[in-house]
Amino acid sequence: MIRPITVEELASLIDDGLVDPEVPGGRVHVFDLRDGEAFLAGHVPGARHLPAEDNYPLRWVPQKCHTQELVVLIDEDGAPGSTARHVAHELVHRWFRRLRYLEGGFRAWREAGRPIETGGPAGAAAASWEGTRPEVQSSAEVPWSTPQGGH
Repeated sequence: MIRPITVEELASLIDDGLVDPEVPGGRVHVFDLRDGEAFLAGHVPGARHLPAEDNYPLRWVPQKCHTQELVVLIDEDGAPGSTARHVAHELVHRWFRRLRYLEGGFRAWREAGRPIETGGPAGAAAASWEGTRPEVQSSAEVPWSTPQGGH
């Protein structure tokens, strides 16, 4: 179901490390759908940029999130017919069930005086950026053992 999330509710999730309180071990995914320049100038802490053009959200959200995880979409104002609501509606048709849009959009976040991050990866390649970091591409040391004895 598509419902709004208030600035206060989102701030609480961020303060708790974007851990989903309803699903054990679940994560909260926050995607900013505004244009790259707006994202770079300021965005909700922990949000990843996912430009709305060319249906990027419809391609990348299913690759990044499980259909039962909480997905929060942010646009400029969260108004009826806005980008976040449109993308959420389309994701429902891809079996996503826990979609929220930021009530009042980024404008409401900024007006509430909440913290804002600047910079970060933005644009069409931003969705795949986390896979380019070395710590994402490698795993921890694996202890190997071989069977003792003969063949």
